[in-house]
Amino acid sequence: MAPKRNAKGEPKGAAENGESKNGVAAQNGGNDLPERNILITAAEGQTGRLVLELLLTDETYASKFTSLTALVFSEDAKSTLDDFMQTEDIAGLKEILVFDPEDEETLVEAMKNIDTCLLIPPARKDKAKITRTLLEASKKAKTVRNLVFLSSVGCDYAERDKQPRLREFIDLEALAMQPKGLTETELTGHSPCVVRAGFYAENLLLYTKQAQGEGKLPIPIGKDHKFSPIPLGDVAQLCAHILTSYGQHGLGEDVRGQVIIATGSAMYAGEELAEAASQALGTKMEFASISEAEAKKILASDQGEEVDEAEKEYLLEYYSLVREGKTNYTANIAFEHIFGTKGQEIVDFFKVYSAEFKPKKRRITKSGGSKAKKHAQD
Repeated sequence: MAPKRNAKGEPKGAAENGESKNGVAAQNGGNDLPERNILITAAEGQTGRLVLELLLTDETYASKFTSLTALVFSEDAKSTLDDFMQTEDIAGLKEILVFDPEDEETLVEAMKNIDTCLLIPPARKDKAKITRTLLEASKKAKTVRNLVFLSSVGCDYAERDKQPRLREFIDLEALAMQPKGLTETELTGHSPCVVRAGFYAENLLLYTKQAQGEGKLPIPIGKDHKFSPIPLGDVAQLCAHILTSYGQHGLGEDVRGQVIIATGSAMYAGEELAEAASQALGTKMEFASISEAEAKKILASDQGEEVDEAEKEYLLEYYSLVREGKTNYTANIAFEHIFGTKGQEIVDFFKVYSAEFKPKKRRITKSGGSKAKKHAQD
């Protein structure tokens, strides 16, 4: 489900007319910033789409780059992204490239027009192979000075035999940082930044059926296990800031060379999440501690039909980290340093998605029984 707010917490569509101002100031001489040509990979995904939307419609970022290109992984994904841009009335995207693993030459040529890349590993089983291909293409292009790699919180605590989907982010981070020390890649990777994004709060939308029907949040963690969900909009805002930051050697000095860990504003146990939801929705919501087997059943049902199998594995692995006590921390100093806030509070997240989580009222029939209203799934 696409996020309902932009990274500022505003309703989607709040930007003026949804029109891009990208490159206008630079092209007209009203901006002294160097030229910046950005590529966002996995742009059909929720993270990529939201970063695209933010860059093209938010005045904070839209005047700070010259061009914006999206890379997707199929023709269907290109059509979906095109439809999204038209539906949301968003203009200014230079091009949508379709990744072809058999055509490295075209990929390298496309990369030669790019100096800044947000590399988002796709949520699919071959994400490591694709990420390596993209990094190799950027090395051969020798132009992608600013390389921002989106990784995952918890990858450093994950064990290779127990949480392989999480742990592989460590390997990919190493590949992303490698060009910094290679002279033969010239500009590529000279100005890197790794963002380890926390568990997306939007993943809780997988349990809206239980929330609406039973007033429960079924999560495969114990009563006392804690983690710190971060709203997707906060991650998008952080990425947009990094991509449009400027320093002597590429990215801004406050982010260049950094490994930025970004979790939500606070840690929550399951009951605390339910309490926050109750406060936001104005109705009682309870936490239900379920087994991993039950969590797998939910993901295998129609509730998880839009989630890639690799992403399902990632989610289950992250919950296992929570149960192991390896997520008992928050990391929002960088976010607060940049934006002056720790990010969207979880109560406000539930308010934004209140229609999805709030239990449906039951109609009382003449016989005194009750009948649940049918809910149209998004």
